[in-house]
Amino acid sequence: MKMRHLRDSDIEALLALWNRNMRYDQLTPELLEEKVWDDKDFSEELALVVEHDNTIIAFIMGLIRTGMPENAGFIKLLVVDERFQRRGIGSRLVKEVEQRLKAGGAPVVRVCESAPNYLNPGIDARYTRGMVFFEKQSYERIGETWNMEADLSRENFDTEAEEQRLAGKGIEVRRAIMGDWEDLETLLRQHWPAWIEEVQRSLLNYPISLHLALVDGRVVAFSAHDCNNFRTGWFGPMGTDPDYRGKGIGGVLLRRCLKDIKEQGHRFATIPWVGPIAFYLHYAGAEISRVFYRYQKTL
Repeated sequence: MKMRHLRDSDIEALLALWNRNMRYDQLTPELLEEKVWDDKDFSEELALVVEHDNTIIAFIMGLIRTGMPENAGFIKLLVVDERFQRRGIGSRLVKEVEQRLKAGGAPVVRVCESAPNYLNPGIDARYTRGMVFFEKQSYERIGETWNMEADLSRENFDTEAEEQRLAGKGIEVRRAIMGDWEDLETLLRQHWPAWIEEVQRSLLNYPISLHLALVDGRVVAFSAHDCNNFRTGWFGPMGTDPDYRGKGIGGVLLRRCLKDIKEQGHRFATIPWVGPIAFYLHYAGAEISRVFYRYQKTL
């Protein structure tokens, strides 16, 4: 067995390895490229594979989010072929990446939750072996989170009446245009600076996958989709200026995005890394579909 850096030419072998072993997270070639090579912080030094008889049997991707406070480190992706587990391969890969992350200035390392480009916000609780593995590597559980799923077949998500009601209160709701970015960025920097890059991606889609609420021409709320895990029915982020909460704006913007996702041909929409469960249940009939545990280790 030998360890080496990941190559562009490994994509087919890597895709096969991943889909053979990660039953709850099947990838397409496009999604694999998005998660690996298209990540702005991708580093060849932190993307490693293990080969046995010229076949890739394990892969790890680490990274440092240079735009985050303290240059946070992440183990974004990790898979070891089931036939070769319990031989120390995963431990060897993790230790190697941890050393490189530490040398790169990362004081801590987290698992999976590498926003803005991430596959999952933690370890799916059904990956029992994965949870046990990271705990044996001295990772501590720091919390849990959920993905919710909305069944889009239940309704058409029409918001015309609600939008007319908001218009009567001086609140305009519409799809974003490129010229809205400066004002929206100001709102994001004030309340959600970590979401700036993720939301900005929505402006690259056609049609733009971002909906806004404005008062006197100023953005006071937003809701986006297709900012991460493109074309998979992935919703978010969304946010409303605290001064304008409780007016029903968020529900309208959410439903406009869900209508977009439905028109893309999706039966379900994924609402990831959820905080306000009751909100999504009320406005979208969404229910918890996956539970994730979050892990961290101090280097």
